[in-house]
Amino acid sequence: MFIGIDDTDSERGLCTTYLAAVLMDRLQAHGEIKGLPKLIRLNPCARYKTRGNAALAFELQSDRPEEVRDVALRTLLELSDFSGGNTNPGLVIAEEVTAEAAAKMRGFYSRAVTEILEIREARELLDDEGIWYRGFKKGRGLIGAVAAIGADLPDFTYELIAYRERARWGTPRRIDAASVWRADAATYPRTWDTVDHHNKRIVFAPHSKDPVLFGIRGSDPDAIREAFQIIESEPWERCVLYRTNQGTDAHILDACASTIGDHMVWDGSCEGRAGAGTRAGEESKSQAKAAIKERQSYRLHGIVAGTVSAISKGHLFFPLQNESNNCSITCAAFEPTKNFRAIVKQLCPGDELEVYGSVQEGTLNLEKINILHLAEKEETASPLCSDCGRRMESAGRGQGYRCRRCKTRAPERVRSAQPREIEAGYYEVPPCARRHLSKPLVRWKGGNVHPSR
Repeated sequence: MFIGIDDTDSERGLCTTYLAAVLMDRLQAHGEIKGLPKLIRLNPCARYKTRGNAALAFELQSDRPEEVRDVALRTLLELSDFSGGNTNPGLVIAEEVTAEAAAKMRGFYSRAVTEILEIREARELLDDEGIWYRGFKKGRGLIGAVAAIGADLPDFTYELIAYRERARWGTPRRIDAASVWRADAATYPRTWDTVDHHNKRIVFAPHSKDPVLFGIRGSDPDAIREAFQIIESEPWERCVLYRTNQGTDAHILDACASTIGDHMVWDGSCEGRAGAGTRAGEESKSQAKAAIKERQSYRLHGIVAGTVSAISKGHLFFPLQNESNNCSITCAAFEPTKNFRAIVKQLCPGDELEVYGSVQEGTLNLEKINILHLAEKEETASPLCSDCGRRMESAGRGQGYRCRRCKTRAPERVRSAQPREIEAGYYEVPPCARRHLSKPLVRWKGGNVHPSR
């Protein structure tokens, strides 16, 4: 049977991954856990998420379904924060999953990670397939619970999460910083996003009151365990290794911009330009034409159509135009993206880019960019005197330039190409600003990549 859980935590504390970890322990007496549990991040733009918008699922081999349901319900009621305004827990237990039901849940997952779904859609799927479930309050957690069970993960990574002893919840975490940097040095690039080198920050531990002590992410479970052994910290209650869609770009829809009527759409043919993160052959993520919608994430191809502008607090904006010159969108690198903005500042009109990010309030919030071609940057200056080598001065409106000393003349200012201080390739936001789902360049295969460290 398959068990899915979501939306049990709140902004104040608790954690759905912790609930799942405790539940798996309690169910050991009622069956056998099969394989690794799945930690599934859903659409990062969801309006009602608490923190990381994560759902959990695992497989249990058991012939005692009533006991399993009873233990699962009691654990959910014990370890959910029902006082949270956005906490709406969902629990799904699928004893038997037919091929048809599995296909429906796979499709549901693909949509849940890229779109905004309605609670009724989860309830209808579960009712149609006769799957047992319980939704509390508004029951929004049923969306994540179904999606987590259905997640097929053609690309995946791992995360080992260590959980705090309950007596320490809400107190400052005690983690030896030097050991964290040693762990990173010993296991990078097989692990990543443990520290942020450029900004000199440790980023693998939360600062909230939830039960998580820290989480180590990577592509190699052995490297993750090696890092775990190096890190010195307060005693932990339990730890769990999850298989996850984190760091896969599962939320990114692939498209190229144009317009139809009053709507911005993605038209076609991005063939041959797909980045290394594109999941080829997946129809839901590679549509011929798909309207660009709020609260969804895209890979767009286009041309920088104006200079990069800055506003207070260091936020940067520039317009990106499609190749047909009939549609544009504003791209933003906000202050929390830190050193990534130094790359964005150097973009010029005419640069050809692929941009990755989510659309919110009509603006694409950048997660990474791929510079395909750098436009030639020119500078104009007063001409040099051919005799003395000094700069000429204007001879008056419409009269060209002259050298006061040598009396030589020139008709106009001279143009010269200026070197660009950046080069083509992929650039990303630093670990301190990276979304859970965003694929770090250390995982990129092919292409000219410039990881954030």
